[in-house]
Amino acid sequence: MEESKHYKGATLHFENEVFTDCIFEDCRFDEAKLWNAKFTDCVFKGCNFHLVKLEGCFLHNVIFEKCKIVAAQFNTCDKKFFSVQFGQCALMGCNFSDLIMKKTNFGKSKIAECFFNETQLQEANFCDCDLAGSVFHHSNLSKANFTDAVNYSIDPRSNVLKNALFSLPEAISLLNFMEIRIS
Repeated sequence: MEESKHYKGATLHFENEVFTDCIFEDCRFDEAKLWNAKFTDCVFKGCNFHLVKLEGCFLHNVIFEKCKIVAAQFNTCDKKFFSVQFGQCALMGCNFSDLIMKKTNFGKSKIAECFFNETQLQEANFCDCDLAGSVFHHSNLSKANFTDAVNYSIDPRSNVLKNALFSLPEAISLLNFMEIRIS
């Protein structure tokens, strides 16, 4: 078990390890196996996660800042107490399906071709995010904030959007699914 440790500039692979209150800075997790690893109150700054294996990984109160995360299957993480935040990250091809992510911050992140299927995202923050190619299906986005977000394609017929916040002109894209014409 590692507590209050600072890792910097390392290439890391952890399996069945436990980390509490640790900082990982400029580390690489390329194809890392984080199976059943436990991270509590940890911060990842400027780290790269490429094809990381997350099966059974426990992420509680974990913050990712300016990280690049490619093809991470967050939906395979331990769902109990799952709690993450993303600030100014590049998330590409990640899967967040079937997760409870209420009040999750994604602020100023690029979220490309990610999947949010049956995800609980009430009060989530997507401000200033680029959501190109990302899919929301049967997700609860009540009170989510999409102010100044761009390139989202959200079908209001298959997602809950009650009291969600959007800004113009991008909010007009919500009408694309309504089979109406605007002149």
